[in-house]
Amino acid sequence: MDNSAGLLPADEAILKRLSTYRGVEGIILTNEEGQLHYTSLDNNVTFIITPKLLAFAEMARSAIRDICPTDNLVSLRLRTKQKEVMVVAPKDGIRVIAIQKLNLPSQSAQPEKEYNDNF
Repeated sequence: MDNSAGLLPADEAILKRLSTYRGVEGIILTNEEGQLHYTSLDNNVTFIITPKLLAFAEMARSAIRDICPTDNLVSLRLRTKQKEVMVVAPKDGIRVIAIQKLNLPSQSAQPEKEYNDNF
């Protein structure tokens, strides 16, 4: 699924725009049912992370709706120490997952703080 043949012009525009960002490691496009339209990642990785990230986006959407029934979650940004994952999952339409490597400055001068959530 590494080619963009058969994609709608709007989907191709999304791919072109996302691929211009520095550090983008992978892009996944699916339809509303989660069927894969395009991936630039390895298929094994794609089939492992896509359902998990889309399910997480649905749980987050549900939590937002519990807080405010008139609001709706459209995008979700997850950040780890090394990567950032953007999930755009509107109720209708194409769903986009983009994985980007963070370009953080070297932190060798200062050790990273450990956070402890134990009260």
